[in-house]
Amino acid sequence: MWKRFTHLSLQERESIEIHRHRWEKQKDIARVLSRSESCISKEINRNSVKKRWKKKKRYKAREAHVKAYQRRWRAKTQSMKINLNSEMKNFIIDEIQRIDITSSPKVIANAWNEKQSDKKNHITHPSIYAWLETWDWDKFKEFLLYKYKWYKKKKTWKKISKIKNRVSIDERPDEANIRIEQWHFEADLVVSRKWYKWAILTLVDRKTRLPRIHKLKDKSSEAIMRFIAREKEKLWIKSITFDNWMEFAKHHLLNDIGIETYFSDPYSSWQKWSIENLNRLIRRFFPKGTIFDLVSEEDIKKVCDILTHTPREILGYLSPYQVHFTESL
Repeated sequence: MWKRFTHLSLQERESIEIHRHRWEKQKDIARVLSRSESCISKEINRNSVKKRWKKKKRYKAREAHVKAYQRRWRAKTQSMKINLNSEMKNFIIDEIQRIDITSSPKVIANAWNEKQSDKKNHITHPSIYAWLETWDWDKFKEFLLYKYKWYKKKKTWKKISKIKNRVSIDERPDEANIRIEQWHFEADLVVSRKWYKWAILTLVDRKTRLPRIHKLKDKSSEAIMRFIAREKEKLWIKSITFDNWMEFAKHHLLNDIGIETYFSDPYSSWQKWSIENLNRLIRRFFPKGTIFDLVSEEDIKKVCDILTHTPREILGYLSPYQVHFTESL
C-alpha cells in the first residue's frame, strides 16, 4: 500500500546514530525504522559532518537535523530572494520579455550567475519557476519556451514505411551519431495544415544546433529535394536525417549529388529530437494554423537569427552561432 513520505524526525536520526555506533548495516536500520534502505543511505551521505581533525565523516543526529533543516529552509526561500533583490527581479523580467532572444529560466539563471562574484547572489532555474508561480505566473507564462502539459499515451502503430530505398538511421556513421563532426543535418517540415501547399523547411546541424529555416511555396517531394540541393552550395551538407513523410520520398535526388540520406524509424520522432526541439521553438513564433503565404521572408529570417543567437544549455550556454563558427575556424 502506498505510504506518504515524511521527513526524518530528530528521534529517528538519534536512532540511526545509535545503530551506526553498533556497526549495524543500513538495511537493518531501515527495517527497524520502517524506512527504505535508500532513505537511510541518503540521510547518512548528505548529513554526515567532517571534523577538521578527522579524516572521515561522522554521523551525529543533532548536527544532521540542523543540516537538513537549513537545506529545506534554503530551498523554500530561494524564490523569496528574487523579491528581496530588485536588481535580480528586474533582470529576470527583462530577460523573459525579450523579443530578440528566446531565454529559458535555465539560461536566465546562468546569465545572472555569471555576472555575480558572490555565490550568495546566485539563483537557480527552479527558483525562477517558483517565483513566477507565486508572484504572477499568468502574466509571464506566455513568454516561457515550454509550458507544463500532460499527454495521454498514444496508440501504438505497426512500424511500416512506404519510402523506397530508404537507409535506416541505424546505419548512420558515428560522426553524425556521436555529434563529433559538423555538417550532418536533420530536416523536417512545419506545416499549417496537411492539405495546404505552403510550408516551412527546417534544417539543424546535429553538432552545433545551427538552424536553417526556409519558406516553401510547394511542399512536394521533388520541390523540397531541389531546394536542398541548391542549399548545398551555401552549406557543406554531408548527410541529412529525415522522418518518414512522403514529402521526403525522392531522397535519391540528394544521393545523386553526394548527400547521404537516412530515415528515422516510423513513429520514433525521439530519434531526431534536435529538429523536433527546433520546430517547437519555431511554433512559439508561428503557432499551429499559421498561414505561411502571409508570412514574409523578413519574418522568417528574423526568427532564424533569434534562434541562431540564443544561448543553449546543451552548448554550455553558448549560442549555435558561436559554437558553429568557432568549430569552423
